[in-house]
This record gives sequence, C-alpha cells and structure tokens, in this order.
Amino acid sequence: MSETYQSKRERRQRLLESLPEGLRGHIAQRNIEMVAALSPHSQTRLLEAIQSGLKRLPHAIEQLRANPDTSIDDLLNPPAQLVTAPFPQTDVSTYQKEVADLIQECFPDMPRMSAEALADADVMQVVRSVAGTHQQIFKSSHIKTDFVMLTLYSLLRQTLERLEEIIEETPALRQAFEQTNEWRKEETC
Repeated sequence: MSETYQSKRERRQRLLESLPEGLRGHIAQRNIEMVAALSPHSQTRLLEAIQSGLKRLPHAIEQLRANPDTSIDDLLNPPAQLVTAPFPQTDVSTYQKEVADLIQECFPDMPRMSAEALADADVMQVVRSVAGTHQQIFKSSHIKTDFVMLTLYSLLRQTLERLEEIIEETPALRQAFEQTNEWRKEETC
C-alpha cells in the first residue's frame, strides 16, 4: 500500500525532529529524508556550512553523502568538475524528437515547430538528459537482474513521489495537471 501524503508528512516531521536543532529550521520538506540519512558528522558539517552562508542544500547534501569530510569551503563553493556519465552518452539533441513528442502529448494544441523549438531550448536540457538516461536503462544488459531492477524501480518511485510533492505544493502546477488530466479523460472517452 502506498504511503499517504499525510503519513509521509508526519514521518518527515518525526525525521526533522531527530535532526540537530540548528538544522531544523533550514531543511525543506523535500530534503528532510536525505539530511536524516546523513551521518551525524555530515549533519554537523552541513550545519556549519549553513551557518557560513550555504543556500543551496541539495548539492551539498549529495557532496556530503559522497564524502563526509568535504570542506566547508567546497560546500559553499563547489569546485567546477565534469560529471562523468555511467553510460556512453549520445548527443542529447538525439532526444529532441522524443521530447518534442512528449511536449505535444502534454500540450496537444502546440504546433510541431514550437514543440521542437522548446524541446531544443536550454530550459528542457534536463528533460533531454533524462530521456537519454531512460533509453540507456533499457539498453542495459543487467536490467533484469533483481537487485538492479528493485533498486532502479525504488529510485524512480522516489523521483515520482518528489515530483508529485512539488506539484502538490505549487498551485500553478496543480492546475496545469488538472487541465491535462481533463483532456486525457476526454481523449479516452
């Protein structure tokens, strides 16, 4: 059975209360579980970084997960680094057509030329990257391995839950999804 929004909120509140007192007022709902999963040493380091002016927590949390001894300076000013891809990457523009198709599915009145231009825009870079990653998932020779599939499935469910939380917290997004669901219902009738 899926966790309800209310029970998730209560669980996160309990996790928040288990954090060091100085951290509590600085952690957004969406980050509570990640911060709670950090070691006490990493939580202390995160608090020190916040007290030194850290504003963008997600990157710092990830950095502390990877290296609990990351310096405060590196948390405040992450060193420029290239992100290495776990799979050989194809040019993300390869996924422009797939993203344009998705845009038109979500916004059926949008002209194809506009959907293609939007799919190629910088703002959609993350969507193109995810589309490429999704393609790589199904090319993996390990996808049917139980621990790979269960872990991947769990990750995707977490991602969906976080997206749904953002939608729930943002009235304009809720309205857009309600409208999208209306046209989808009309389409299936």
